[in-house]
Amino acid sequence: MDMHLEKAREIPIRDRFEVIVCGGGAAGFVAAIAAARRGAKTLLIEKYGFLGGTGSAGLMVQFGSIFDGKQVLIGGCTHEFLHRLADEGYGYFYSEQSHSMIFDPEGMIAVCQEMVLESGARLLLHSSVVDVIKEGDRLRGVIVENKSGRSAYLADVLIDATGDGDLAVRAGERFDYGNAAGLAQPVSLEFILGNVDTNRFYAQPESIILDGIKKAKADNAWKVPTDQFFSYGRVKKKDAPDIPESAFFFINASNAPGIDGSNADDLSKAEIKCRRQVPVLLDFLRRYVPGFEKCYLDRSAAQIGVRETRRIRGKYTLTRRDVLEARHFDDGVVPGRNTIDVHHVKGEVFEHEYLVEGTHYQIPWRCFLPEKTEGLIITGRCLSADHYALGSTRVMVVCMPMGEACGIAAATACQDKTSLEKVDVAKVQKILRDQGTLI
Repeated sequence: MDMHLEKAREIPIRDRFEVIVCGGGAAGFVAAIAAARRGAKTLLIEKYGFLGGTGSAGLMVQFGSIFDGKQVLIGGCTHEFLHRLADEGYGYFYSEQSHSMIFDPEGMIAVCQEMVLESGARLLLHSSVVDVIKEGDRLRGVIVENKSGRSAYLADVLIDATGDGDLAVRAGERFDYGNAAGLAQPVSLEFILGNVDTNRFYAQPESIILDGIKKAKADNAWKVPTDQFFSYGRVKKKDAPDIPESAFFFINASNAPGIDGSNADDLSKAEIKCRRQVPVLLDFLRRYVPGFEKCYLDRSAAQIGVRETRRIRGKYTLTRRDVLEARHFDDGVVPGRNTIDVHHVKGEVFEHEYLVEGTHYQIPWRCFLPEKTEGLIITGRCLSADHYALGSTRVMVVCMPMGEACGIAAATACQDKTSLEKVDVAKVQKILRDQGTLI
C-alpha cells in the first residue's frame, strides 16, 4: 500500500472539562446527563447533528422490558426518559408493567437534547473524534475534526460511548470481536411504513409473517438472507391523527451477514445491500401480509444498525453464564434483564435465551474499566463482555443505565480527586439505589 506522510501541525486546545463523553447514543447521552447532574463540567461530542444513536439515526424505535417478573428494575434517568417520552406524546407503553415502549424517533431526538441541555452539559455536534491525547498510560483528551477544522479537548475523565470502542482502540487497548470464529452478528437497516391497516394485521395469527415468508419462498419471491422478521410494531407520531386503519409501522427485517461494522468499506457494502432489500420487503408485505396492501415507505434509517463490533477487554468480562445465572457482584452497578438476543452470524433463524422469571443480573464496575488506560471508561455496546452476554447488554434499556452508572462514577472520581480504579464504588451504588436505578 502506498503511503502519504501527513505534515505535523499545531492543534488548538479549545477547552478543558472534568468529563468528556464521546458518542450521543443511549449510553452516551445518559452518561453526560448523569455526570453533569452530579456537578461535573461535562462535554458531549456527537458525530451527527442530533442525539439518540440507534434509536434516532438507526430508527430502532422500540424499548424492551425493564421488569424482571417481580419488580421494575431501573429508575433514575432511564425511567425518567421513558415517562417523559410518553408524557410528551412521543411514545406509548404497549405494556405498562414492563415499560416496553414504541416511540416516535423525532421524540427521542427532542427529549435527548433537552435533557442533556437541562443537565448543564455542553453539546458539540457534527464532530468526529479522530484521535486521543495520552501521557503514558493516562488519557488526557481527544482530538476532534469538524467544519471548524481540527482541535483538542482535555478532560480528567473520558467516557467512550462510541459503540465501537474508538477511544479505547486509539489508546491501544485490546479487544475481542464476534464469536469464536471471529464472526459478528449481522447488521440491519430499519424503516418506517405509512398507511398500514393495523387492525387487520393484528387480527391475524401471530405466525402470519412466518407463514408469509414460507409462501414467498415457495414462489421464489423471498430475497432477504434470513427467514424471520426481528421486530416490528405500530408507531404513533406526536400530533398525527390516531387512525389504526392507516397507521405508521416500523420494520426490522433487512439483514446483511458477514459485515464488520468498524470497517468503512464493509459499512458501505451493508448500506447498499440493505437499502436494496427495503423495496423487496415492501413488495413482500404488500403481497403476503394482510393489512399492508396499500402501505408506502415513509422513511429509512440514516445509518445501518450495528449489533456488534469491538468488545474492549476490561478488568472483568461479563459472560453468558453471568447473565443466565443472574449473577450479582460486589461492585455491581447496572441491573440487566434482557434476553440473550444473538442474531445468527450467517442469517439463519435464531432463538432468544431467557433468564428465569423474577431474576436479573448485574454488570460489575470492572466491565467499564479497560485493562491498561487510566482516565477512560468504556460503556454501551463496547463494554467488556463475551459474544453471548453482549446479546443481552447491547440493547438501549441496558445501555442507558450503563451510561448513568458511568456518568455518576466519573463525576465521583473527579469530586474525590481519585482514579477510576479506586473510585468509591459503594458511594456510586448508594446514589444508584437511592434513585431506583440499582436494585
